[in-house]
Amino acid sequence: MPYNIFISYSTKDFHIVESVRHALQNTPCNIFVAEYSVPAGAQLNQSILDAIKTCDLFILLWSHNSKSSEWVPQEIGAAKGLGKPILPIILDPSVNLPGFIRDLKYLPLQTDSSVAMQWLQQHIFQKVQSKEQTRALVLVGLVVLVLWALNQK
Repeated sequence: MPYNIFISYSTKDFHIVESVRHALQNTPCNIFVAEYSVPAGAQLNQSILDAIKTCDLFILLWSHNSKSSEWVPQEIGAAKGLGKPILPIILDPSVNLPGFIRDLKYLPLQTDSSVAMQWLQQHIFQKVQSKEQTRALVLVGLVVLVLWALNQK
């Protein structure tokens, strides 16, 4: 099962989405970006909600544009309601995060974007490794359980 990332953004900030996608292209994960991930003719709202439900990490690209977006605040609410980990990336330091996620530590892209992107890559690699280790432990546990059950007969 791959590590799934959902990127929430305003289409007006799409050049930043491309930078984030580029930074994560060598990581072993699936990245959901609506422009690329939803085929023409598909229901956009359902595709987005399904992707949020299955994501391991919700990356929020926060700016004046995303604050005024019709979609981004709804995506944040869905991720928050589903208990998804949210990683805000601040594109504009003059825009505060919304109240219900204001307490989250954010990644300031505007101060040094190369350092921020490097940190993001390392963070994602750590999360992928952690998920893979957890999956391996679960599989070992299942094997032990099956062997134990077979020995009980």
